Amino acid sequence: MEDSKQKTNEASFFNENLNISYIDENSLPTPDKKLVVKHYLCSVAVYGTAYILLLFNPFFSSVSTDLTKEIFKIFYLGYILIAPIIYFYYRPKSLWKSHNIEIFNYIKRVFLKIPQLHSLSVEEIKTELESFKPSYLEKQSLMLIFIKFFFGVLMVSSFTKNLDAIIARLESYSMLTGMIKKTLINTDFESFKTTIWTYKDFLYNNLILFLFTIDLSVFCFGYLSELSILKNKIRSVETTAAGLFFCLICYPPFIAINQEFIKLPQNDNYAAFGDINSPLTWICRIPAIIFLIIYVCASIALGTKASNLTNRGTVSKFPYNIVRHPAYISKNMFWLLTIVPMFIVDFNSFGFNIPNYLTRLLLVIIAMIAMVTVYYFRALTEERHLIKDPEYQEYTKKVKYRFIPFII
Repeated sequence: MEDSKQKTNEASFFNENLNISYIDENSLPTPDKKLVVKHYLCSVAVYGTAYILLLFNPFFSSVSTDLTKEIFKIFYLGYILIAPIIYFYYRPKSLWKSHNIEIFNYIKRVFLKIPQLHSLSVEEIKTELESFKPSYLEKQSLMLIFIKFFFGVLMVSSFTKNLDAIIARLESYSMLTGMIKKTLINTDFESFKTTIWTYKDFLYNNLILFLFTIDLSVFCFGYLSELSILKNKIRSVETTAAGLFFCLICYPPFIAINQEFIKLPQNDNYAAFGDINSPLTWICRIPAIIFLIIYVCASIALGTKASNLTNRGTVSKFPYNIVRHPAYISKNMFWLLTIVPMFIVDFNSFGFNIPNYLTRLLLVIIAMIAMVTVYYFRALTEERHLIKDPEYQEYTKKVKYRFIPFII
């Protein structure tokens, strides 16, 4: 009884003080027209600014495909036209915690204070600067829009690029599907095995493409949606320097630092002895695909809650019922297994250079250790954020291991 009361108190404290989407439905009135209009106008301004950055910021402009820009333009125009109808008809009480109003109020407060600083003494300026610090809800709202925009653009851009690649290969897919279908209809299993073996490299590469496309589609939906009906309202956002660093360094443009260090572009096609028919090539590739499937299963398990640096509620479906960070361990294992074949070479081959080989091997080992370390601390900072939620505290009691069952 005492334990149940403590859990209730912890949940109440979290909801009332840290959960930015929590609304006490009984204590708040239905939003009036003034609040609806204010939220709508602030949202149009915030989303419009984000769209302008997408078009003219050098980084976002470079990573975005034309289709990405069109998608965000449609979303923005759709919001302008449809949002007022929804807001005025349903009057959701979540508007009382409007993130875009918080952002607008903070920016307004900062700009109103700046002109006054020139007439103040040094001590007065120091005191005044304290008021420039955002409140908890303002800070959460500012970081939320950054996360949604930054990762939303990256995910949608990567998804559209993958989609273009899939569309470009439709004819090849159709031809191969027809060949496989024919062997199965005729129960010609020898021809079936021959076809699979002949096109094994094509199948391997396109399976990777399909799996990553599924993963990206899940995260695209997660970043572009936040609705109570989808059970993916954001409860809190990571705002610490360490949490942001260990997450952002895993994505462009920051990931380029690691690739520049080892002078090795991401490539899933390395083959042992440079031969895709080598058994050692497939001894690495098959488990790599298995780990990639686990990674995609983790994304599917997150579903509408898929996103970085946010708490949208705890997920405990497979594979999150095995370890707490299945995506991180499986992604790192996939990368490791796809790199290993590059170092399985014929040391007696003509022109083989041992110093160059050992140098490259050392750089890759250092880079992999660095990446594993980054993901380890990414998991730790993520848990430090999530553990504030009583729901996640209960989850850690049931799923005790972070990466490998019974080990770590």
